[in-house]
Amino acid sequence: MATKIRLKRLGKIRSPHYRIIVIDSRAKRDG
Repeated sequence: MATKIRLKRLGKIRSPHYRIIVIDSRAKRDG
């Protein structure tokens, strides 16, 4: 499986939170 792992930064500047987002690259090819 070809998957892309992205880290989305959430929260404040001093105390950032990271959310792990896994995206299937096959789904992005539709457009």
